[in-house]
Amino acid sequence: MSASTKNNTNKHTGVMSLLLNTISSSMSKCLIQGALNNVHKNYVVCGGAPLVRKIWGYVAVAFNQVDADRLAKVGPDRLCAEWVIKNGGGVRLTDSPSKLWKDYNLLPSENSKFHIKVVDASNSSVMKIGLEHFKGCTKIDTVIFHNCKHLEGDGLTGLTHLRDSLTSLQISGCYNMYDDDLQVIGELSNLKQLIIFDMSYVKNMDQVAANLKSRLPNCEMLFNKQ
Repeated sequence: MSASTKNNTNKHTGVMSLLLNTISSSMSKCLIQGALNNVHKNYVVCGGAPLVRKIWGYVAVAFNQVDADRLAKVGPDRLCAEWVIKNGGGVRLTDSPSKLWKDYNLLPSENSKFHIKVVDASNSSVMKIGLEHFKGCTKIDTVIFHNCKHLEGDGLTGLTHLRDSLTSLQISGCYNMYDDDLQVIGELSNLKQLIIFDMSYVKNMDQVAANLKSRLPNCEMLFNKQ
């Protein structure tokens, strides 16, 4: 192994160690992002690609996977809340709908059972695999996906877990989604309000709107490509 390869390996190992220590000391995404920013100052490139981007990609995937053991311990609503908050979003609960919970460490104790009413994933790093956290959450009536850059392709399919409860949905600023990716919304039969705007890669918003209106005739809809 060449000296330069050893140096890159040592740097990579050191960065990963720093990141893992940060994650273990706090579940706050802000602290993790801060650590990544500090890492970025010292280690910019690894294998020809930005190291911080690679590491953040790994963290984002890890924060979106369903932890089966944790699910069995705390139940679907708490695990879903933890998922949304860890990825930078917030939730409102049925017993305190006016409060937006955004701090992982301030959630009600694990002994306190609660139900999520609203998921506000604005500016978060939620991914398709993360939407599996919706399974078993029976009281979520509102979901907001605004500026969710990690949602792509058929990333909305997990919303079907909420087809019995979801009445309001906003999709906006999700630039990795195309016309066909929005068609799954037509399966949300109880939807009463749908807002879609600022979707740069949706080429024919009029056709998307016509399709969804035909499938959801009782839903009030607002569409705007910009």
